[in-house]
This record gives sequence, structure tokens and C-alpha cells, in this order.
Amino acid sequence: MPGREVLVIAAVAVASAVITLIVLTVSFNSRERRSAAQERESQVSLPAPQTEEELSVSDFLLPAAPPADKPAEYYPFRPRLLRWSRENVEKFWVSPRQIATDTISAINDRNLESMFEKVP
Repeated sequence: MPGREVLVIAAVAVASAVITLIVLTVSFNSRERRSAAQERESQVSLPAPQTEEELSVSDFLLPAAPPADKPAEYYPFRPRLLRWSRENVEKFWVSPRQIATDTISAINDRNLESMFEKVP
């Protein structure tokens, strides 16, 4: 009977060694495939520019600055003050981050709506 236990232990050891070799081989091959895929991606040239009808990633970023020959539009909605009181600051203060977030969100919403209108 002790011979049977030795055979079972040997079989378990061989099976675990085979499983370990399989796992290591698969892992090594997937790393090679991943690095080969990354190398191919780095060698791929950028696609041709899109037509005006199509949207690209750049359509969802901040718009370009206005041309230098055309000044930015400015419409004050309050009289200009030389010195501001705390009450005035609290009354009119709008976080620049919130303004940018709202603007970008509105532009992206419009772009997404126009993109989804084209989907059948």
C-alpha cells in the first residue's frame, strides 16, 4: 500500500509541474503578442483627415483661440468697479472651472447629438 501513496504523490507532482509549465508558456506567449502588437501600433501611420461630416476626438476638446485679427467678443453685464466689496464678489463670482466645464459640456452634448442623429 505505501507504493500506491508514492505513485499518487508522484502523479500529483507531475501534474502540477505540467500545469505550471502550461501557465508559464501561455503567459510568455501573451507577453510576446502584446509587445508585438504595441510595436505594430507604434509603426502605424495616422489615418487620413476626416471629412467635415464626421466627428473626431478633437471636436470634443477646447475650441481653437479666436484669430488675432478679430478680438474676442466681450459684453459686460455689470458696471465696471475699481474696488469690489465682499458682497459684490459673492454676488457675481462664478468659478472659472465651472464656466469651462459648462461650456465644454454644452459643446460635447451638441456634438454627440449631431453624431447620434446620423445613426440609423
